[in-house]
Amino acid sequence: MYLTQAANYFVSDDVFDGLFPVYIRQLSAAHWTPLNVAFTAAQFLAPDENANVIDIGAGAGKFCIAGSQVSKGRFTGIEQRKNFVTVGNKVIRLLGLMNVELLHGNFMDHDLGTYTGIYFFNSFHENIVISDALDKNIEASYDLYVLYTAHLLKQLKKMPVGTRLATYWLSVTEIPGCYKLHESHFNGLLKLWVKEY
Repeated sequence: MYLTQAANYFVSDDVFDGLFPVYIRQLSAAHWTPLNVAFTAAQFLAPDENANVIDIGAGAGKFCIAGSQVSKGRFTGIEQRKNFVTVGNKVIRLLGLMNVELLHGNFMDHDLGTYTGIYFFNSFHENIVISDALDKNIEASYDLYVLYTAHLLKQLKKMPVGTRLATYWLSVTEIPGCYKLHESHFNGLLKLWVKEY
């Protein structure tokens, strides 16, 4: 297992979440990936130093930061909320991590084709269950859910054979048939896929 000097922060979700301001910590249980899930997904998505993984809807970067602890691969998170990106990048600098970055933007404006792995924790859900929204700073609507989902499916189909995909809290029916389910963990909530054709 590849660990940085910051490994002590990864002993539990509570300790890790303590790196973030209170308003981020309060969102963790419902909206951020638990460490054990992140470690499992990251080891699958980034099996070596050539891996380049993107987290769509990265929030404050918990998955990417945790993933960097168990892989020498590169982790990039993309997030629409600038305040989350700013906070996450401060934590990345605090921990001295070199293989992680958070970008501010919409994933629809980002080329997924440069990545070998994709992590997706049901980021569009807040558009259809408004009460689950992270905040009121981003427009949410059913139309956006449809638009984002269609765009993601189109991008997944265009990815090269061998692309790895990890989904957490997502229906199997939302994954293109060209992806084969290789493993399932945490009572089926985490599914690990590989694009076969």
